[in-house]
Amino acid sequence: MIVLKRVKGVTVLYQRVFESPVFALSVCVKCGSRDEKKGEYGLTHFFEHMVFKGTDKRSAEEISRDIEGLGGELDAFTTRDNLCFTCKMPFNYYEKGMEVLFDMLLNPVFREEDIALEKGVVKEELRMSKENHDDSGDELFISLIYPEKELGRSILGNEKSIDSFSRKQLFDYRESRISGNNLIVSGVGNIEEDTFFKKIENYLSEVNQSGCSPSKERQNFNTFEKRVLRKGMDGVNLYIGFNTFPANHKDRFALSILNNILGDGMSSRLFVRIREKLGIAYSISSFPVYHRNEGMLYIFASTSKGKEERLKEEILNECFNLKTTLNESEFNKGKNQLIGNLSMGLETALSKAMFNTRNITVYQKPYEFKDIISLIEKVDFYQVKNLAERIFKKENSAILFYGNV
Repeated sequence: MIVLKRVKGVTVLYQRVFESPVFALSVCVKCGSRDEKKGEYGLTHFFEHMVFKGTDKRSAEEISRDIEGLGGELDAFTTRDNLCFTCKMPFNYYEKGMEVLFDMLLNPVFREEDIALEKGVVKEELRMSKENHDDSGDELFISLIYPEKELGRSILGNEKSIDSFSRKQLFDYRESRISGNNLIVSGVGNIEEDTFFKKIENYLSEVNQSGCSPSKERQNFNTFEKRVLRKGMDGVNLYIGFNTFPANHKDRFALSILNNILGDGMSSRLFVRIREKLGIAYSISSFPVYHRNEGMLYIFASTSKGKEERLKEEILNECFNLKTTLNESEFNKGKNQLIGNLSMGLETALSKAMFNTRNITVYQKPYEFKDIISLIEKVDFYQVKNLAERIFKKENSAILFYGNV
């Protein structure tokens, strides 16, 4: 059972898993890179890096040693919608994991020498991303779908913005983002419920009650077909996106079932047709992308020069044919695949903690796994078929050829 409480203004969830040897903690900040203002581009990601560099009590080396020396793991990631920190520890050391993670978030010192050093590290990360053909193509694709908008910006920022970040900006960012109205804390493990909430209350006593609010603006999906030459590439990457809807939409699970049928796995239509029967692409897959206020069905494939136009036509034909050829057998397979994937994805304490955090972010209330399964079971064949008819239209698509074109 998942218990939800407001602790010092913060949304806190706890799920007790008896006999679990692991304790996991997920702390989600509801503002991401899309909520950055002018002069802050890339600051969310830079802040993620900087909180690992030391606190009033610990150096960077002591942070990692205190966790890894006990067999635990710390991690963090930035998305366009959120900033998330995670920790998992052997059960006996759960208090150390909680204490170190909140120390990082609430008491970073942001030393000038660390800021200067980390700017170089992040610029190296930016350079590597630009040199990676798949990553740079993906970033270009997103920027063309949301031109001049927050979702179209790189999470990493750019060299000019990274160089501009100051110690004051980092402290101001902490004050506005690490706040009661902006945090979701989720714990999973075999700790008494009252013990967990008492421990969390101690760590949240100094958190600001108000701060940055997530943007509610829906950013328009730009449709296009474009070819972009990338020097140094022998082949061509093909990116196709169909405009859909945000994460909390009633058809979310219908879209996930539809995606499983179309392009998720070796039994999907795209894999069987494009790779196995035609042999015109080695890599091909699809997946739904859910943002706070937007979404799309994303298809990626790579091929040799000269085959890209046929690849596009074959992919689009599979999408458009789904509207009339989808059958009950495929629907049932797609639904079972979704349930199975969710089940296997929740094997660990950390995956459960992050699952619970995500549900609060999307639905504003906790869902047990059985509740999600019930929602999936309610999706019927005609809901998925009608969704395919609404989504798969050429005028609803964005298409990018990237590489040797």
